[in-house]
Amino acid sequence: MCGIAGFSLKNNLGHKEDVLRIMNDKLSHRGPDGEGFYHDDDVSFAHKRLAIIDLNSRSNQPFFDKKKEYVIVFNGEIYNFIELRKLLTDEGFVFFTSSDTEVLLNSYIKWGIGLLQKIKGMFSFAIYDKKRKQILCARDHFGQKPFFYYYNDGNFIFSSELTSLISNPQIEKEICIKSIINYLHYDSFVGDSTPLNNCYKLLPSEYLIFDIKKREIMKKIYWNLRVSKHKHCPKDYYDLFMDKLIISTKQHLRSDVPIALYLSGGVDSTTLACISRKILNSKNISAFNLKFKNKTFNENLLATDTSKKLKLKLTTYNLEDTDFVSELSNNINNIDEPLADLGFVAISFISNFVSKDGFKVVISGDGGDELLMGYEPFQKYWLYKFINKFSILSRSIKYISTLIPDSFAYMGTSHKIKIFSKALGFDKKYSNARWIGSFLPEEIFNIARNTKISETKSYLENEIYSYINQIIESTDSDNEYDQLLIQYQKHYLSNLICNHTDKANMQYSIEARSPFLDPDLFNFTNSFPKNLKLNYNFSKLILRRFLKETINNSTYKNQKKGFTVPMAIWIKKELKDLIFDTLNKDTINKTGFLDYDYFYLNVIKPHLDNRSNNHKKIWNIFILINWLKINRLI
Repeated sequence: MCGIAGFSLKNNLGHKEDVLRIMNDKLSHRGPDGEGFYHDDDVSFAHKRLAIIDLNSRSNQPFFDKKKEYVIVFNGEIYNFIELRKLLTDEGFVFFTSSDTEVLLNSYIKWGIGLLQKIKGMFSFAIYDKKRKQILCARDHFGQKPFFYYYNDGNFIFSSELTSLISNPQIEKEICIKSIINYLHYDSFVGDSTPLNNCYKLLPSEYLIFDIKKREIMKKIYWNLRVSKHKHCPKDYYDLFMDKLIISTKQHLRSDVPIALYLSGGVDSTTLACISRKILNSKNISAFNLKFKNKTFNENLLATDTSKKLKLKLTTYNLEDTDFVSELSNNINNIDEPLADLGFVAISFISNFVSKDGFKVVISGDGGDELLMGYEPFQKYWLYKFINKFSILSRSIKYISTLIPDSFAYMGTSHKIKIFSKALGFDKKYSNARWIGSFLPEEIFNIARNTKISETKSYLENEIYSYINQIIESTDSDNEYDQLLIQYQKHYLSNLICNHTDKANMQYSIEARSPFLDPDLFNFTNSFPKNLKLNYNFSKLILRRFLKETINNSTYKNQKKGFTVPMAIWIKKELKDLIFDTLNKDTINKTGFLDYDYFYLNVIKPHLDNRSNNHKKIWNIFILINWLKINRLI
């Protein structure tokens, strides 16, 4: 796991060595173990190293082939590098390191772009092919590793982080209003968008070729994540699933440094703990989790019981016994792009603790919910469809939801009813976006009414939901559960889950690995009928069966609880000064696209008066404004 940066500019940039060093220094937290630079007349590459595989300096980057015809900078891990190394050795390749970087570069030399059909891992990389005068850039299947780039007027610049990218003086920092409108709804900059014009992200499973002579880019998808309408249920589906998960976990446990576990007490992390314990066969596996004073957010008792049964060394940190306000402020000030998902906050705290304990690598449960319909909307979707058929019933529940007092605990019943009612009376295609988002399109129309893009409510709604429409249209299935699943796999997983896991862990030089995020496992499981994943009482049926048979505690019947923080309460207490010193009228009005009066009267005041739990909306705007201020864009 590392940080990468580089550029190829149409005209010579004065002091390009200094510019590249500035870009690279902004990635220091991603790679504190070493750095390297490469320059020629056409290309400049930089790298920050977090040493995980082959700790020797011979594997430092930028890395070259023997003839120095190819140069690579690479962030991430290739989990099947041992198998690929054997294939390449059989083809006559000679290796000088034991790193996956050398395997990746030799894979390109042997197979060209075809290497993307062979590698399994989490990665973003750039390979400079001197003979072809081109740069190949690629991002992993699920978008676990970031790749930001700028392309305008023949100039190409890239980096692992947006703030590093825009430190290059070639880039004019102009706010992209359309992207910000989407952020207000989705809590992240979705797809290839960023807050700035001409700055983009590679999509998951996308590669880019920059032609140095023509100064042109070409982009293409190399793997399609599909949820097919044709379902298949092998008799031995359970054994086949577990075999694939175990193989993936074995590959994810390859490391030359010690590995720890995130153990929340939930189904996903407990499953991986059981598998990892058996594979590593060690008495000294460390696991970590957080606890809060507000017990509705805790799963530490189950985690403690699991750790005793598996003989893990579990460390539980009580977050609120620390100066968490200062730490939170530092975390959000260092985030490279606005991301309002609260998972970032929770993981930032625990990754800091893990780093202080000397670990560089952790196993994370990301992807289990997206793989096996683990989120609550899958459980309540049948009820939503039934109610939404009857306008009288739908309107009645919406009205009742306005009368009941809101809850500020973790997903309290009254708050869940209010969230559920947001989708009633609307097209079911957009129900989940309305449930999990922050500002609804009709609210964005009011708070962002100074923008040209919000000319009418219907136009604004169409603009916002065009992203979801594209995702739904990418599947050939007209089954509503399949369409819900593909939204989680193509939107929620990459834009929020993988995004917050990378940003939060890499702040503290931690590599988080997610064995569920294996393309073979997803291809296999996406062919299953719904009844193998979900029933009226539980989701993730395969993992629950595994836990029931493997570990003697109640984890297998535990309900889903997200890893988050009590932000609704913190906003009214511990974080009140921090947030509202930033969200003052002058600062918000400086944006030119947000209406402070609407925001205060309809969002801030009801929350502080305990009338409405608006923590998601307040946090969304706070993260955006804070980022714009720090980067001197307002």
